[in-house]
Amino acid sequence: MRLVGYADRLSVRAGERVAFQLSTDHAEVRPGIVRLRQPGSPRHERALAEEPVDADLPAVLPGRSQTTTSGSHAVAAVNRALDEIGMAVWFQPTLPGPDARPLLSVGDLVLEVSSSAVLLRRGGRVVAELAATVRERVWAFAGATVDTSGAVRLFLHRRDLPAESVPARTEPVRADHPVLLLGSDGRGTAGLGHTFNGKVARPVVSATAWPESTTAALAAGASPLDVLPGGSTSVLDLAADPGGTRVPDLGGLTSGAEIRHLPGRGVPGPFWTGAETDFRRSPAEFDALHLHDDDLADAGWETDLTWTVPAGLLSGVYALKVTAGEDTDRIPVVVTPAVHTAPVLVVLPTWTYLAYANWRTYAEYEEERLALYGERRGVDERDRWLVEHPEFGRSLYDVHTDGSGVFHSTRRRPIVNLRPDYYTPTTRGFRHFAQDLQLLAWLDERGENYAVVTDDEVEREGTALLSRYRVVLTGSHPEYCSGGMLDSYLAYTRAGGRLMYLGGNGFYQVTARHPGHPDAIEIRRGHAGVATWVSDPGEEHLSATGERGGLWRMRGRAPNVLAGVGFTAQGHDRASGYRRSDASTDPAVSWVFDGVKAGAGEIFGDEGPGLGGAAGDELDRADIALGTPDGAIVLASSVGHSAKIALVPEETDHGYAAPPPGIHPKVRADIVLFGRPGGGAVFSVGSIAWSTAMTHDDGDNDTARVTANVLDRFRDSAGPVLGPGA
Repeated sequence: MRLVGYADRLSVRAGERVAFQLSTDHAEVRPGIVRLRQPGSPRHERALAEEPVDADLPAVLPGRSQTTTSGSHAVAAVNRALDEIGMAVWFQPTLPGPDARPLLSVGDLVLEVSSSAVLLRRGGRVVAELAATVRERVWAFAGATVDTSGAVRLFLHRRDLPAESVPARTEPVRADHPVLLLGSDGRGTAGLGHTFNGKVARPVVSATAWPESTTAALAAGASPLDVLPGGSTSVLDLAADPGGTRVPDLGGLTSGAEIRHLPGRGVPGPFWTGAETDFRRSPAEFDALHLHDDDLADAGWETDLTWTVPAGLLSGVYALKVTAGEDTDRIPVVVTPAVHTAPVLVVLPTWTYLAYANWRTYAEYEEERLALYGERRGVDERDRWLVEHPEFGRSLYDVHTDGSGVFHSTRRRPIVNLRPDYYTPTTRGFRHFAQDLQLLAWLDERGENYAVVTDDEVEREGTALLSRYRVVLTGSHPEYCSGGMLDSYLAYTRAGGRLMYLGGNGFYQVTARHPGHPDAIEIRRGHAGVATWVSDPGEEHLSATGERGGLWRMRGRAPNVLAGVGFTAQGHDRASGYRRSDASTDPAVSWVFDGVKAGAGEIFGDEGPGLGGAAGDELDRADIALGTPDGAIVLASSVGHSAKIALVPEETDHGYAAPPPGIHPKVRADIVLFGRPGGGAVFSVGSIAWSTAMTHDDGDNDTARVTANVLDRFRDSAGPVLGPGA
């Protein structure tokens, strides 16, 4: 990719400004604003539709190449000159190798470790080396002292092994207000940072070359301030404010450190006993940072262009379209309304977009996905470019270079799969952002008066925002949400609002905005649900909020409570249709099927692009035991699924009884409708594939007709929606 960029936000209110950051090896680029009307590309066999928008932008911008260096670490400024030094840190390597990685540096002195040695380096020269095997995921304590004569003592303490040390000499220390770096030595070029991969805890730096007795006391867990002079010692409190970006110094050598690029926080340190798993109840035991060379909070590019959105611009999805030669990139941004006048609101699930942002599985595991699909589907070429640029961060489905799960995802970076023409192999075409543009195109075709917001607005404004609209529509996969979002949607429907959940696997994963980096979200997978990694012991609580992560279902808030259905099965070989239930012929709800030829017991929605039907990809079903309201009516259930559509782990039968033969009865998508007191109502389709199927035959299909019938009733009915005369 010779032209790529990102915006400083995913949504902007009409009348406000949004900034764009670009990188290209072209000499110049041509910018313009377009409204995205329909996703597509030649590979999708559907044309991308966009409309130019008048914008006060320069005709041409000079091109420039911008680079990013990833890698989490901490940095602090030492507030005095040093002529001797002691430095030490607990560490647990998670990717030890022959390449020495920095643990702690002060000025030009760097304490570093490889798989076979602990070293003290000064600039580019190693001044002391202690040969020792460093074990993966085992805590050790290392450090060094340099006195005023240049005498060096390098030491290593490992539990259940004798302490080791080695003497050496170097030039005396002459450091005037040096920089203290934890997990980094300050070196960095474009790409993965040359930072430590692993956990670090209890760093100590002193303006004193302490004796070996002090080293032994520190290794045994003594407080540094009990054995060293506080005014000339740095004791960074890594357990403090796990959701923040700064940590205090309990000593007086620095004024505290900045935590950069979102390392894992609220994770157990070297003195964790296992008695507590919630860092809020025993913070001193959760005093580690888990550093990774591919952590990223912000790509750090400079702004090339700022667009002031006209105050009267209609709400919708727009993009900065930049072109240079044969290269084009479209950087999307949602324009939210300055004034709320439309009756219909679409909430784009941008937290889910971030969860999948730069998902690396397609190109990195292309061959392995053959078994999943049963066919070769290829990948988008942007994914191959992504493999060459690990510094742009990973999705919440990936693992770091050390194999640990990814906790954080930020929007301040190029996100190659957040494009209207991105090809998704999972669905043979559209998914997530591009798929949700299909829903907007359908609304446009109907002439619907609607506004668009994102998860960010719902998280920030809650029920006050939702209550301005008669009907709220979700995107196709609103999987990642906070407790506040769940509360807002539930309160909205209980106060007369109508919710149309037009997707599958929604309201599933406990998620929070990172308070120190509001551009990023955080999860912890826990030990349940569909996952490509699970949480390590003691790491199930989100540093952002302290709450337990994992599935909302495991916290008593299954999606069924809000939407009537919850995640039950997934598979990506093909989609199916729905069979109408007998209950769907009741006059109270039969209006849902006006214009649909299928009667009770007959099938509809078994056609469409991509996977070939309305019930596919990921499926949700009704279950009163999980919170589906008693009055919910199952209008239809999907049928004809293949053996490749599998139950999700939390739905798997336990006990001694054998599962029923054939396709498990829980493998299905249910269409559910129910009312709430006060005129509120919920309609759920139970399938990610639904909105793609709505585009079949240019929208002249039963899936689209059902959606239209419900939208019209929800929008126009003043009373309860259930009933023939409502």
